Amino acid sequence: MLIFATQHWPDSLDLLITTLWLAIVIGVPFTGYLLMVVDYRRYLRSLRRTMVFVGGYLPVLPEWVLQDTPYCFYVLNLSLPCSAEDVLAAYRGKVKSMHPDRGGDRKAFLVLQRHFEQAMAFVEK
Repeated sequence: MLIFATQHWPDSLDLLITTLWLAIVIGVPFTGYLLMVVDYRRYLRSLRRTMVFVGGYLPVLPEWVLQDTPYCFYVLNLSLPCSAEDVLAAYRGKVKSMHPDRGGDRKAFLVLQRHFEQAMAFVEK
């Protein structure tokens, strides 16, 4: 008569292998998902700057790009795509009427300067 040794299953090696397998099966996709979310958010932030750069090569910009024009360009009466020279020319045209030395409001002039700086930073990136 054979006597079989009774072992408890799962033993420590089986438990370790099962735990590692579950960690890989769940951990790798979850890590990939987190990395995708981080990269996708960076992609969305850079999309506007990219469209300004690519806009110089496209004959007609898509409708959604025109709707998503930053406010600093609206203040300067500009539309995308535009160059740094266009921003500077629009700013100089507005300064002639809004400068405090020519009878303009000081607060409005400071707001115009802030929008000019934002538009230049946007165009130069």
